[in-house]
Amino acid sequence: MTDRSGDGKPAPIQPPPLQRPVTARTRSDTEGEPPAPPTRAESKGIERAQARLVELSGATRSEAPELGATLLEWPGRGPAFNHATRLRWSADDWRDRAARVTERLAAAGEAPCVVVSSGLATPADLAARLEQAGWIAIGHEVVMWTRRAAAVPHLEADLRLVAVTVPLAEEYEAVERRIFGISEREAADRRSALTASLEHDRLRVYLVRDGGVPVATARLLVEDGLAAIHGLGVVPEQRRRGLGAYLTTIVTRAGLALGAALVWLSVDPENTAARALYAGLDYRSDFEWRRFLSVD
Repeated sequence: MTDRSGDGKPAPIQPPPLQRPVTARTRSDTEGEPPAPPTRAESKGIERAQARLVELSGATRSEAPELGATLLEWPGRGPAFNHATRLRWSADDWRDRAARVTERLAAAGEAPCVVVSSGLATPADLAARLEQAGWIAIGHEVVMWTRRAAAVPHLEADLRLVAVTVPLAEEYEAVERRIFGISEREAADRRSALTASLEHDRLRVYLVRDGGVPVATARLLVEDGLAAIHGLGVVPEQRRRGLGAYLTTIVTRAGLALGAALVWLSVDPENTAARALYAGLDYRSDFEWRRFLSVD
């Protein structure tokens, strides 16, 4: 029987209410069971990618079996770019290995420096052994990771995300240098390294503009099934607007979309605001690393 309206005409058929298909993904990928923590192989891959990021910033990376380490060198750039990492020493030979690192870096005019990743470097108590031997900790960060991304937050309509290409490398480098307080003396070398990475498709690089003005930066390295977020920051006068969460979420999604099993980043454990931001985006702690300097 056909329903009719008051004027005798057939009433329009009302479509059923719209519903999300039962097979649709949730709007927030962070719902559900906790993800599996990184495997040991993945943690080692993160440690390896840390060295790769330093290399892509301009340093020379070399595997040094005689040092039981990966060596990074960029003369005149200090400990952040001149150190031994991925340390695989033994309880019997660690002093000799440390001495060889000291000799190698000192010969290049650099202070002896090593990076110790907890749970990966050997011997397991290497950090304590170095401290007892007089090495001084000069840096400390924690690796955080996720296997899923939150929904992209809604921000102002004037925001635009730009995928950086070679013609934008100079502008991007200047903004990034301003965010992190890097000396202008390093600008030319930084631009050269960034341009080379872009030309050879080694990195994906992102710039956020607000009304055409650049306000935030991030780099993404995807290798060996892992994605690393690096150089993520916001210009000082635009902080506390949610731009960090916005960009982290987008770049995390990009890493996962490119096939990475997990996305990771590294943060100062004393930066409670940043750690809370990442935790709110479903990032979890993996291992810590410390940079040690010998002053003997």
